[in-house]
Amino acid sequence: MEGISFTAHVSNKKSAITSKSKLAVVAKHNLRKYKSEEYSANNIFLIYGTDNLVQDVKAVYHQEFDEALKAYNENQTRADRKIEDYFEHVANKEQDMAVEIIIQVGDRDYWQEHLENKVFMRQIYRTILAELQYQLPQFVVANAVVHMDEDSPHMHVVGVPVGTDYKKGMFKQVSKRKVFTKDVLSIVLQDKLRAFANERARIVLGEQIREKSKGRNRDLSVMEYKVLKEEIRYDELKEQDDEKQQENEQLEREKKQLVHEYDTLSMRVAVKQLDYEEADERVKEANERADRIEAYIKTQSDTLVDLEEKATKLERKAEIAEQVYEMACGSGGNEALREKLIDVMYENEQLKAENSKLRETLNKAYDFMKQFVVDGRNLLERFLESIGQVVEKARSGFRR
Repeated sequence: MEGISFTAHVSNKKSAITSKSKLAVVAKHNLRKYKSEEYSANNIFLIYGTDNLVQDVKAVYHQEFDEALKAYNENQTRADRKIEDYFEHVANKEQDMAVEIIIQVGDRDYWQEHLENKVFMRQIYRTILAELQYQLPQFVVANAVVHMDEDSPHMHVVGVPVGTDYKKGMFKQVSKRKVFTKDVLSIVLQDKLRAFANERARIVLGEQIREKSKGRNRDLSVMEYKVLKEEIRYDELKEQDDEKQQENEQLEREKKQLVHEYDTLSMRVAVKQLDYEEADERVKEANERADRIEAYIKTQSDTLVDLEEKATKLERKAEIAEQVYEMACGSGGNEALREKLIDVMYENEQLKAENSKLRETLNKAYDFMKQFVVDGRNLLERFLESIGQVVEKARSGFRR
C-alpha cells in the first residue's frame, strides 16, 4: 500500500492522566524536563501553551469550570458538599483529569529516508492542531509540543475534555467518556483529521497519507509500538518521581523534627532567660535592701549608743541612791538628812521609771533589727559589731 502513515493515539490505561503526579510526569516528558542522553530539549518545539504544562491545565480548568463551580456551590445548603477547587477535586477522584493525544505523520522507515522533510513538520503539526481544535472544540487544548529528537517527528497535545448539560452536580464537568466517544475516535480522529493531514502532506511533502486499513489498522500497530515506548518511559519517570517524592517527604519529616527541636530549645532558652532575669531581679532587690539596712544602721547607731549610755548612767545613779539610803538609815534621827534621803529616793524612783522606758525602747529596737538578715547575719549582730565594745559594756552593766 502506497503512502505514509498517520496515527492519532488517545491516552488510555497506563498512559491515562488520572492524577497530578501523572500529569507532572507527562509534563516532564513532553517538555524534556529531565536529563537524558537519548532526548534533547533543543529539538522540541512548543506550539501551544507555556513551558509549565500543569499550570496550563489549571488555567483551562478556571476558564471552563469556574462559572459552573460557582453556580453549583451557590445551590449547596451544606458546607461539606461545596467544592473549593475543582482541579484538586478531580485530581483526587482517580478519573481522567486531562487527556493526551499523540499525532504522528510518517513512520520510522519513512523518516530514515526523508530526513530533509523534518524541517516542514513543525508547521504541518501546527495546522493539524488548529484543525483538531476546530473539529473537536469540547477538547480544550492546554499545551502542545512537537518532538523532533526521536525517530519520527510527532506531536503531543494535552487538553481537558469538557462535558456539558449535566443535570446532577455541576452543569459542566470533566468527562473523557462524554467527549471521546466511538464516533469521535473513528470519524474525527481517524477520518477527518487523517484527510486534513493528507492534504498538508500532499502540498508540503509531496506525499499521500495512506487510507485507513479495514479491520485491524496496521498504522495503529506502529503507534502502539510508539505508545509502548512512551509507557515504558512513563514508568521510568514515575519511579523517579516516586523516589523524589519519598526523598522530599523524608526531608519534610526531618525539617519538621528540626523545627520542633528548635522550638523546644528556644522555649528552654526563654525559660532560662526568665530564670536569669528573675534571679538578677532578686539579687538587685537584696542589694537594695542591704543598702537600706546599712543606711538605717548608720542613722540609728548614734541614737542607740546614746540610749545605752544613758540607761547605764541611770542604773548607776539608782545604785548610788540605794547606797545613800542605807547610809541614811544608819545615821540615827537626823531630820535634815532624812528629808534629803526622801528627795534622793524620789529621784531614784524617777530614774528607775525613765530607765525602764529606755530599756523597753532598746529591746524593741533590738527585736526589730533581728528580723533583718543580710549575708547570713541579722542586723543586730552587725549593729553590735559596728558600735564595738561600748555597747557591749553598756549591756553588761544593764544585765548586772
